[in-house]
Formats: sequence, C-alpha cells, structure tokens
Amino acid sequence: MNSLDGPKGWPKMLLTDFDGTIKPNRGEVSAADLRAFKRLKKRGVLRVIATGRSLYSFERDYPKGLDLDYLIFSSGLGACSWTSQGPGPLLFSRQFTELEISSALKASLTLKRGFFVFEPPPNCHRYLYKDPDGYPFTQGYLSRNKLYSQVCTPFSPGIKLGPRGQFLITAPWDEMPQVRAEFEKLCPSLSLTYSSSPYGDRSLWLEIFPPEVSKGCGAACLAKLLNLNSFDCLSLGNDFNDLDLLKWTKRSLVTLDATEPLPSEFQTVPPSDDSPLSWLVDKLEKFEL
Repeated sequence: MNSLDGPKGWPKMLLTDFDGTIKPNRGEVSAADLRAFKRLKKRGVLRVIATGRSLYSFERDYPKGLDLDYLIFSSGLGACSWTSQGPGPLLFSRQFTELEISSALKASLTLKRGFFVFEPPPNCHRYLYKDPDGYPFTQGYLSRNKLYSQVCTPFSPGIKLGPRGQFLITAPWDEMPQVRAEFEKLCPSLSLTYSSSPYGDRSLWLEIFPPEVSKGCGAACLAKLLNLNSFDCLSLGNDFNDLDLLKWTKRSLVTLDATEPLPSEFQTVPPSDDSPLSWLVDKLEKFEL
C-alpha cells in the first residue's frame, strides 16, 4: 500500500469517481456522502466528479441533493461547471479528427467485436452500434442498447459518421488484453483505457479517445483553468479508468473493494456502500490525511 504523498490537510480540489466509488452499483449515494460534499464546500474545497458517464447519463441519474462545483464526464472527453440547477456551460471538450475516425473505425471493424461510436460533447450519449461478427454478444452490449434504445442507431456500411468523440469495444474480461493489443497496434496514437462493464456481466470495455483524453488529462485541464496543480488535488476512485487520475494527483485513494490491483497500490477508504467520502472528510478534519 502506498502512503499519501504531499502535505496533510485540506486539498484545494477533490476529485472523485461516481459509479462504484461514491455511488454503489446497487444503490444510491448515501446521505452522509451528500453531506460530505457540503462539508467540503465549507472548507473552501472545490468538488469535482470525474465519471465515465456521458453528460446526459449523469444528469439523468445524479442525486438531487448533490452540491458540486464541476463535472468531468466521458472519462475526460469534456467538462462543465455544475450548479444546483444542473450542468453549466462546457469548459472544454474534445473530438476525433477525420483521419482518427477513419483509422479507429477500420480497426474496430477489423477486430469484429461489438462496438459503439459516440458523438462528441455535449451529445456524447448518442451513438451508432455495430454487432459482433463471429463473436458472442456480451450482456453489457445488449443491456446498453436496450437502455439507450432512443438514442442509438445501428451502424451500416457507407454510413457517414460525422463528428465523433469516442469508440467503445466490448469483450469478455479474459479476452480484452489481446483485443487491446491488437487495436493499439492498428491505432498507436489514440488514447485507450479499460473500464469494467457497469452491467455486472464480467466483461471489459475498451474506451478509445482522441490523443491525451483521460480522467487525468481532464483533471489537469480543469486545474490549469483554476490556477491549480496536482499538488493541490486529492482523488478517489475504484476502477481501471481512474488510474491515470490517481497517478496525476499527489494524494490518491481507492475504495477497499476497487478493481485489483488498485487496493494494493493506493491507500484505501471504505467501499462505496459505506460512505467513503464521509469517512475521508472525517479523516481530513482530524488532520489524519
């Protein structure tokens, strides 16, 4: 277990993942953690959620009592301010160049796995989907298309993609390392990260972004806009797509039930169903973090 770097005491900005970190996979953000956001505000700490969700998905499901300053969404593809009324103006966003889209599409078709192609922010919940060719469907692939049936369209040869912000390929957990290696060989310049399927089907999702898009890069961009740096920030996460954020901040923690090997690499907090943010704020108040 790594100890926390940097000085103890209140950070200037706290960044936390959402699903599986402060929001249990089967439940809601606790009242204690919602109060913890307000306690952070009283201490002058900027509060940021850095999520893999799209802006649409987060706005649909966020707790109504959430007191937040900024949202980094789609794993760093974009960010916005946040008010009691919901999202404010976009602070930054990214999308692929035409050449990158062409390259990523060719690679995705070559791998023959099920994949999604998302529009850029703020409409990054809208997407095209391509069924796997010769491989079984993952349950997460089917579940997502069912949940987002109103905003997804099947991919067909010759369709004009238009601006795009993200590709996402699904595969079983044990097959994904090979899928990633093959994709990376075909598109070495693009940004790749894993995330665990949010549908509990033990599949992995390969998230593909323009170069230098990640939660860590998004945090760095937001910090620069606010005249902060990594020493001013503390992060909290639980999954593979949090890793570069956890490495960017000088103080980093993960939930006790985080995806391996994160709990052995970072200091831990209680799991998502045991109010980890409230626990963290308690420790900060006692000057123990």
